[in-house]
Amino acid sequence: RPGRSRARWIREGGQAMTALRAAATVAGLISFANGFDTGSVNSNWRRKGLVRRTASAVPGGDSAFHFKPVTLKRVTGSKGDDSNSRSESVNPSTISFNNKLNRMAKEHGGTAAPRVEALLLDALEDYREAVRKSAGGVDSIVKPNTISFTNAITAWARCKRKDSAERASALLDKMHLLYEDGWDFVRPNRVTYNSVITAWSRNGGKGRAARVEDLLHALFAFYNREGGPEDLKPNGRSFNSAIIAVARSRDKGCADRAKHLLDEMGRLYFEGDEELVPEALTFGAIINAYANSKESGASDKAAQLLLHCESLSSFGFELARPNTFLYNACLNAFAKDPSRNGADKAEAMLRAMELDQGGYNIQPDCVSYSTVINAIAMSNALDSGTRADIVLRRMIGKFLSGDPKCRPNVVAYTATIKAHSAAINATLSLDDSADSNESIAFSARRCEDLLQSLCQLYVQNPGPSLKPTTVTFDLVQTVLTQAGDMDGAERTKSMRKSIENNYRQHTRNPR
Repeated sequence: RPGRSRARWIREGGQAMTALRAAATVAGLISFANGFDTGSVNSNWRRKGLVRRTASAVPGGDSAFHFKPVTLKRVTGSKGDDSNSRSESVNPSTISFNNKLNRMAKEHGGTAAPRVEALLLDALEDYREAVRKSAGGVDSIVKPNTISFTNAITAWARCKRKDSAERASALLDKMHLLYEDGWDFVRPNRVTYNSVITAWSRNGGKGRAARVEDLLHALFAFYNREGGPEDLKPNGRSFNSAIIAVARSRDKGCADRAKHLLDEMGRLYFEGDEELVPEALTFGAIINAYANSKESGASDKAAQLLLHCESLSSFGFELARPNTFLYNACLNAFAKDPSRNGADKAEAMLRAMELDQGGYNIQPDCVSYSTVINAIAMSNALDSGTRADIVLRRMIGKFLSGDPKCRPNVVAYTATIKAHSAAINATLSLDDSADSNESIAFSARRCEDLLQSLCQLYVQNPGPSLKPTTVTFDLVQTVLTQAGDMDGAERTKSMRKSIENNYRQHTRNPR
């Protein structure tokens, strides 16, 4: 556990990978984890159950983070020392002003952030003018400080404008300029940097991964330069937010870059910073990044990360406790593995979730089942349709047994139809025997049955989650045509018209 002594870590840590592999075997995963690079595992990380990549694998070269070996107290008399004006009492006008900015920053809509920034800059100019004129009563007027600027940056982080992240960064730059000019009371702190990182994490533009990485490095550099003040020390939120932002950026190599940050976080933890603990959401973001990367071996890297997270949780790190989102992210990585092996991994993990073999009381939901069915469809095997039907029936059975999270939807039904379509295409690629024709006809009829069931569900409970899509109808019409069932194709056209009429009627007269 986080509080245990380092010596105990070393004594007991050797059991980590053994326990990890045992858990993986139980979950039915380790037999699929081909290519695990156990030879490059750093011994320190082996004690933690953490897998570290070599520096040469890091895009862009060495980008390690370092804390200078200084006492974590400010040097007396240094610029920005805790004993100076930054820690002096704040006047009531400034407190009231900061409270107002904080309330405004929490407002929804795109207008709050510009208004907060305008108020801040106006107050800043008023204070500057009062100081320049040496006017009386300067101590009683609003004196914008670190909290004032951080509120404005937070407002931009919550704003959906395209330039929100740039505006947040501009305010951070302004704080540094003022601080360098001797305005110690506006020195940025960790919360300020974390807010700017959050702003970039919500920015959809290209290059945000690099901006977030630069911000994290800048925070470390500033922390070290200032002598290690506690309010500047990067914490778990700094790393978790940065890792998630990089992983979701979709920039080139974002999965490996996020994984490198995770490795650095663990290295710093081992060196003594026990606040740096990754969260399950962080692992899920990296796993999804690998799933979207389409790289060779991405699903194995996803499995490694899941096992890494499970090992941390087994040591008592509650923030790293796996959840359904994390498992679904790994299922997504398996689903995007083009080989049949990906479908096998996904089915094995789904079964482990159903049986709660990990001991985390995690049960599959609608996303879990739909993802596995899609993985089966992507395998393009002769038995894809049969296997998809089995998973769909298990999903329906779980829902009928009282689990509302497993309510079947259009995604699950369409994925099952897609699996039957894949089975038909696989059959057509082999031969034209009577058995093949019979198999094709069966899959085509099954697709029509699935469409009819979905349409009935939609009519009973109209809603977007059950409405058959254009893809759904097109798939069924195609397979029926492939099977030579022209009557079935016509019935499908009639069903499409009926559903569209029902949808228009429901839209005009909602219940």
